[in-house]
Amino acid sequence: MTEIKIKQNQAALVFDVSPEGEVTVEAAFPDNTDEAGNLAAAICTVIGQKLTADEDFQAEIMNALP
Repeated sequence: MTEIKIKQNQAALVFDVSPEGEVTVEAAFPDNTDEAGNLAAAICTVIGQKLTADEDFQAEIMNALP
């Protein structure tokens, strides 16, 4: 597996898919973030919350998959 280093001004969404097909999402960001990193983390957190709470958005994503 490739290790990804997240810089102080970055954040990422991490998706985990279980063998049963259940998808979980989390926002990942370094402990030491700068102002831009705080914004990136906040954006990822909001998107992650929308992904897990909005069933219409989930269906839209799943319908877009091949």
